[in-house]
Amino acid sequence: MMGNTMSMEDLTCSTILRLKPVPPYDFALTVHKPAGWSLLTPFEIFEKGVLWTAMRMPSGKVFGLKLRSLGTVEKPGISCETYCRRKLGSIERRELSKTVVWTLNLSEDISQFYALAQHDPLVKVLVKDLYGMRNTRQPDIFPRLILALTLQMAPISRSNQMMDLLIKEYGERVRFDEKELLYWPSPERIANTEVRELEKKCKLGYRAKSLRGIAEAVHEGFPSPQELEKMTDQEAKAKLMELKGIGEYSADIVSPHPGFALDVWSAKIFSLLILGKEAESPRSVIPKLKKMAEGRWGQWRGYVFIYVFHDLTNLSNRFKLDLTRL
Repeated sequence: MMGNTMSMEDLTCSTILRLKPVPPYDFALTVHKPAGWSLLTPFEIFEKGVLWTAMRMPSGKVFGLKLRSLGTVEKPGISCETYCRRKLGSIERRELSKTVVWTLNLSEDISQFYALAQHDPLVKVLVKDLYGMRNTRQPDIFPRLILALTLQMAPISRSNQMMDLLIKEYGERVRFDEKELLYWPSPERIANTEVRELEKKCKLGYRAKSLRGIAEAVHEGFPSPQELEKMTDQEAKAKLMELKGIGEYSADIVSPHPGFALDVWSAKIFSLLILGKEAESPRSVIPKLKKMAEGRWGQWRGYVFIYVFHDLTNLSNRFKLDLTRL
């Protein structure tokens, strides 16, 4: 049930954008990934090949998005109907279009990633199973920081519980195109909430204090994902690690640069896939796995990471490994 502490925002003015991705581009696999990862908010709606979601722009405004495919994997096209409170001017429309293209990663040429399949058996399987799936990005940095913080020292079910409570208690409710959904809380709202209240209502524990500090930093002008992307990988990671509670692993999750964000669970999986055996101490093998991934896949290691976690069942069958039990 949706929390009653948030206001409803009706988004009635619509603008249609026609977008052309660089092929191959599988719309369904990209916006509604096999493992269930959402594009922009856990409360978005995907029905009959159409996605209704929401997005916060750098200005702080929340837009509703209705996305659907207009083409095929090899000749892709996307319709993006955007909803807001008032009609957009030409400058706002261009900025919104640019942000949607960046979010959906429409301009990236992944042919070099697919070329790895010619000599890499793991990539060959991944490409065959998930052909056309594109990595996506979140233009609003605060949700990524919330994700990174709630993943720390917690099983997935516990992380999901904290994120759901944060959104239901402090998020934004929007209604458009006869759909209603929730979007992440703004950094301003969390910055103005007492730490004890966050602890109690969202079951955050020690993370509440860090989240409040992060919200204050973002509200005061912390770099956006687009700005972090213009930095070098190391510069962006160092900047993120200035935030309270954000270490190297969390920075890898948030950074828009390709990364290989291994934790104990993912280290177990990649130990089997790369080393061919279970790691006796998954945490201790992480540096070795990251180095091997960089040497084997280079700039495409982030794509390998994403593809693997959306193809665990097929990989288990192909390589006779039970990756889903880990």
